[in-house]
Amino acid sequence: MRFFWVLALFANTANAAPVDICAPAVGAKYFLSQWTEGVRNFDLLSRIEGEKLSIEEGKVVTSEDVNGDGVKDFIFLSYSSAGSSGDFIYEFLIQCRGFLRNVGGEYFADVKVLDTHPEDSLFRDIRVYSYNRDKQDQIMHRDGKPITTSYVWGFNPRTKLYEGESR
Repeated sequence: MRFFWVLALFANTANAAPVDICAPAVGAKYFLSQWTEGVRNFDLLSRIEGEKLSIEEGKVVTSEDVNGDGVKDFIFLSYSSAGSSGDFIYEFLIQCRGFLRNVGGEYFADVKVLDTHPEDSLFRDIRVYSYNRDKQDQIMHRDGKPITTSYVWGFNPRTKLYEGESR
């Protein structure tokens, strides 16, 4: 009987084992660095895939453990993604040994990492905010503040990406 309880305890722990999004080590790799030009400080997100290199200016808006491995992960807001829509691209980056892996992101008004996660995963949920828009696709306001709708995005272990609804 004691063996059964140990097995049941192990089954629950194994069920919540982290998904290894770092392996295989092929595909795009991301790197963050801080940069200064004159009096302006900002973060740079570099993306390397094969021989291609791209760099985006922005800022790290979240630096905390998102996938339950005890290592800080990041959410990066790209300045170059700002458009007339008012949204920015937020990229969800998980720290691997020596590089970051992009596990999703999209145009949002804001994002917040939650303390919740599904029973079968250690990846924390992320609340994303989308602007509410009128018929002319303009951002709606109430009392001078933009109106948003929030959605909860969760990590899909099969696709190894955060997924969910948004506007």
